[in-house]
Amino acid sequence: MNRTSDGSSISLPFRIAELEVGFSKGDFDLKTNSAVEYRWTGGDPKFDLREAYFIWYPSWGELKVGKQIHAWGAVDGNNPTDNLNPYDYYFMFMPGTDRKIGTQSLSVKYYWNDWQIEAVVMPEHEGNRLPFNEPDFPVSQSTENFDPRDYLKELPSEMEYGFNIKTTIGNSDYGMSYFSGRDRSFTLGGYFDTGEPTIDFPVILTEFCYRKTTMIGADLVSFIGDFTLRGEGGYFKTENDYTYDFKNVLDASYFQYAIQIEYITENDYIFTGQLIGSEIYSLEGLIYEYSGEMSFPSRDITEDDFQQGMGTPFAMFTDLGMFLSATGNYWDNALEIKGNTFMDLEDSQKMLGGGVTYSPMENWAIDCFISKFIGEEGTHFKEMEDFSHLSLGVKYSF
Repeated sequence: MNRTSDGSSISLPFRIAELEVGFSKGDFDLKTNSAVEYRWTGGDPKFDLREAYFIWYPSWGELKVGKQIHAWGAVDGNNPTDNLNPYDYYFMFMPGTDRKIGTQSLSVKYYWNDWQIEAVVMPEHEGNRLPFNEPDFPVSQSTENFDPRDYLKELPSEMEYGFNIKTTIGNSDYGMSYFSGRDRSFTLGGYFDTGEPTIDFPVILTEFCYRKTTMIGADLVSFIGDFTLRGEGGYFKTENDYTYDFKNVLDASYFQYAIQIEYITENDYIFTGQLIGSEIYSLEGLIYEYSGEMSFPSRDITEDDFQQGMGTPFAMFTDLGMFLSATGNYWDNALEIKGNTFMDLEDSQKMLGGGVTYSPMENWAIDCFISKFIGEEGTHFKEMEDFSHLSLGVKYSF
């Protein structure tokens, strides 16, 4: 991976090897998915057991237990309702489950006529993997003077759980879901007095937390002529339920949605458009601002102070955005050409991308992709302009 601006190398971890192994016997399966992470400069190989779980297929459905990656929702990625697994921001721009982190969980599915009912229980919380001290990653935070991970509020011992119901009516699939857990990204929760004052002022420490959040969602897949329509939305209610000496009181609700239209031509060209948005419905609370002096003033919270800690990760970039993509296959699927763009419909920022995958022989593939970020001052993509890059890879499958 090299920058398009000056050709310099971007040193970030990537998966140099992946292995999926399964074993079946009767009504039981064992499945594993592992990877080896590596970076070209200054890094040792790191083994990652991404998934390892058992499956039982009784007559009424299926049961899974172990470390697994779930998939909820209807649109292709960027799902507001898919919150069971945290995201790995190092692989943020990869598709589907490649950017998710497996978690220990129990999943039970029950099938009845055209209905599918699923319940998922996770014994403990796991947050997003965020990049820290990564000069080559534009949204990385430096921890030279302050590492927020050292000031995370201890999580209470509680389970996270969710339910998903799906059915088919006519030529459409409908779904509803519910999830109760904690945010996948931490936010500032408040401050506490250490009780060890200096000569001039007390010692106040910052603490971050994963807020308590519940989500109610709905999704749809339907067909209109040659078009496939997908849509989903999630209503989130979140609160800071921890105790602090100086607590950032928060009670908020917000809505995220994604609408997708897909068209496949007779020549198997695929054109996709996706609209992603979010809206804050209610926001109440107080924010404390510590200046290092004896005073500790508070003020009403505003939308600029609020961070959405659950839902589609692209909510951190914009409140309203659009994805457009096109894919074509040639030479009996030996050559695949892709093009895509993401446009912020509220601020002046966008991402352009394209790639080619060529398979010269069976089991071999050569990938070449380019990404370009453009944004005005003050936008997220302005900070990411130096991250515009060209990547080249070779894959062998067996």
